[in-house]
This record gives sequence, C-alpha cells and structure tokens, in this order.
Amino acid sequence: MNRKLLYRKLDRFLGIPILMVLALLFKRRKSFPAYDINQILVVKFAAIGDSIMLIPMLRTLRRAYPKAEITFLCSEINESIIRKVPYVDKVLVENVHSYLKNPFKFLRMIYSLRKNKYSIIIDTEQWSRISAIIIALLRYEFSVGFKTPGQYKHIMFNRVINHSKEKHELDTFMDLLTPLFVPVYQSDYVLEYFLTDKNEETAAAFFREKELNGRTVVTLHPGCGGLGAPREWDIPSYVALGKRLIEFNNEIVILITGAPNEKQKCNELESGLRKLYGNTNKIINIAGMFSLDDVVALIKRVTLIVCSNTGMLHLASCMGTKTMGLHGPTNPAKWGAYSKNTVLIQSDKYCSPCLYLGHDYGCKAPSCMSHISVDDVFIHIRKALNPELFPEELKVLK
Repeated sequence: MNRKLLYRKLDRFLGIPILMVLALLFKRRKSFPAYDINQILVVKFAAIGDSIMLIPMLRTLRRAYPKAEITFLCSEINESIIRKVPYVDKVLVENVHSYLKNPFKFLRMIYSLRKNKYSIIIDTEQWSRISAIIIALLRYEFSVGFKTPGQYKHIMFNRVINHSKEKHELDTFMDLLTPLFVPVYQSDYVLEYFLTDKNEETAAAFFREKELNGRTVVTLHPGCGGLGAPREWDIPSYVALGKRLIEFNNEIVILITGAPNEKQKCNELESGLRKLYGNTNKIINIAGMFSLDDVVALIKRVTLIVCSNTGMLHLASCMGTKTMGLHGPTNPAKWGAYSKNTVLIQSDKYCSPCLYLGHDYGCKAPSCMSHISVDDVFIHIRKALNPELFPEELKVLK
C-alpha cells in the first residue's frame, strides 16, 4: 500500500479515537489570553497551493502581533514556500509520514516543542488529525482550528472555525483570525510571493537568450505532482492545443514547464509537438531545468499559462500572470486561482466537481478532465489574447 495512503487511513481510524481520549484527559481554557502574546505557532504540513494561500493570513497576523515570535511547523513538502515568508521568524520541518516507521521520532519532536509555552496555536490543516494530536500534547494558552465535516479533529481546540465547501480556501484561512480578535480588511486578501533579484535576472537572461521579449509566450504546465493524475488534462489534448496556438499566431512560442518528477509528461508533450513542427524555436521545454523560484520568475514574464489545479496555478496568480485554470474534480470556487486575472474552465461532466479535501474523489478513475475540450480552452485563450474581437462578452463582464 502507498505510504501516504496508509498514513491517511491510520490518521483517520487511529487519530479520531486518540483525539477523543486526549479530549477527556486535557481540559483547555476557553478565554483568549488578551495580554503577553509572545509566541505563536502555526501548523501546516501540506501543500504548496495551500501554503501560498496562507501567506495573506500570516501577513495579517504579523501586523496584529508585531513583537510576537511566529513559528511555523511544516513538512518538506511546503518548506521551500514557508522559508521565504518574511512574516515567519522560525521554521520547523517534520516528516509526519516517517512516524509510521519511527514513533520515537514523534516523541522527540513533542519533547522539543514542549520546551516552549505558546500563547496561540493555529492549526490550518483541514482534515489531518496528526496536527491536532501534536497540539494536544503541547504547552499553550489558546488554540484555534477548523471544524471540518466528518473529520472530528476540532474537539481539542479552544475555538473552531467551520470549514466551508463554498468559501475560497484563502478566505477560510483568513477566518482563523476571527477568534484572535485580529482586524482584517479587504486589502489583506492579496496574494504575494517572494522572488530574489537573482531569480529575476535568471528569467531576464533566459528571455534574452531565447529571443522571447516582445513575443506571445504561452506556458503549458501539464503536471499536477505525484498524486495529482486525476486532475491532469491528458497530453494529447495539450499537443492539440499547442498545434492550434502555433497555427493561430506565428508569434506564439510554447513554453513547457514542469517539476523534475513531471519531466516524462513534459517530454511527451514536446515530442508530440515536434512530430508536427520539427526542430522549431517555437517550442521550448524547460521541465526540471530550473529551480521553482526561477520558473516562477519566468512565469511572471509570459503572456499566459494553461494548467490544472496545482501549485503552479497559485504561483502564477501571485505573479499577476493570466491563468487558464482547468478544473475537473476540483471546485474552482474553493480551490481556483485567487485572482481577477484568471479564467476558470470547468468540466461539464454531471458529477464535477467532486473533490473537497484533496483526496476524496467521487470515483476510482475520474474522467471529468476529458470533458474539457481543446476547442473550449482555445477559445478562452483567443479571448484573452484578443479581447477586442469579443465585444459582446466584454459588455457582459462590465
């Protein structure tokens, strides 16, 4: 059995009774500590997209408690994102899946964390019980977390926020500040990401080398990570879309991006297009060639990006890049790009969307992504590139 699947099953079938026992053993204060807020712990073990959408909450929390030390407990999955956030003072990294093989590692982690007494702990996990179990064993004044239907992890928190299927996840994360009496303004609901000058220079040099400045660069990002296959549009559809784009506009360049573990998909996409156009400079595949932040700096410069619901969708939103977000099992109202500069393209399959917590697919082999047609995606790109050709739609948007 897959290690992550085993972890998920144990987290549920052992985590719920463990939390019930802990709730009986430990009674927590109900009043909020109005003074001496000096140490705050935020917990989030996954994933990249969620961690990006947490940044506005962390920024607002820092503004409310400028003198408090904010510690973030994360995993190797989202560590690279969290370490760049300037609103966090200390980052602690734990591999929660490793506790299955080495329970003593879990005990050592608890012992280390108990050296501190936290004024506030914020659990941002939506379903995972391990975070609530960890919090139950720590020393703290006040805790807040989600009450998610059917998950039973909320019983250990001093205050709970109802996790909503209808609200966008960024809005839901911001709701966690309500019990902490933190003022939140409309201007706080803004994404951001943190690139260095070196990242920007790498992207600028690449655009010069490939003579991309002034050209229409369309990024195709076909992958969704190791467990995201049900959310992916198939490679033949990406190939057909690339063909339509190249034939539509001679100035269009297709930039293929992907993580190192997505290189095979990206190579298949490149191979499919080169069978049609040969060794043309209109097709560039950089999968696995650059660091994540260098890729984000490149995405900042492109005309638009086409991808499914994955971390790159949210990173592109942070950069203000026009995004074409393809949604099958995922609900774009909940997990879509949090940006006005995005187009939501939803599968028309009758049962789509079905995904709520990230792993609870409605069927074993979701086929909803195949219901998104190449024609549909292409016409949305046409509208984005040439809005003057669609005046009636512009009137409706106004």
